[in-house]
Amino acid sequence: MRMVIFGAGAVGSVIGGRLFQHQAAHGHQITLVARSSHCDAIRANGLTINDPSGTVSLAVPVVEHISQIEMTPDDVVILTMKTQDTAAALEQLARHAPIGVKVACAQNGVENERMALRRFGSVYGICVLLPAMYTWTRVWSMPAVHPTTRFWMWAGIPTAPIRSATYSRVPSPSAT
Repeated sequence: MRMVIFGAGAVGSVIGGRLFQHQAAHGHQITLVARSSHCDAIRANGLTINDPSGTVSLAVPVVEHISQIEMTPDDVVILTMKTQDTAAALEQLARHAPIGVKVACAQNGVENERMALRRFGSVYGICVLLPAMYTWTRVWSMPAVHPTTRFWMWAGIPTAPIRSATYSRVPSPSAT
């Protein structure tokens, strides 16, 4: 299985970089899809992640367009672009991806999963607690808390299940 990080800006670069860094724990290939200047910078200099625990430089595979990846039904595409870019990204992905590709939304907002479900059968929501910013090949990330999913723990990225994070403030009927 390969994990394709589609929309590798600040958050996507950290997710993809950490998955790549901890590849031995999960055994999956990682590929980033990044915009032209960020893609060029990663190719030329690698991806550097700085956080309070230290700095790591990674030679993560990166492409500029999703069509540059020969995808299989076993691939998982993790969407990390901003919501306003999701419709166009899903259009590109639908034209290129084979039936069976799984899509995970690691994005802000609640509309991304619904948009993805209109085109793909296996869609998953991910709530990522990851404040990050980037300047070309340097990524700064501050670690979040509450690692609760094994998949993201392998990558060293703390997360929480989306349902509990999304619906934790909704009172139950018995509370009224």
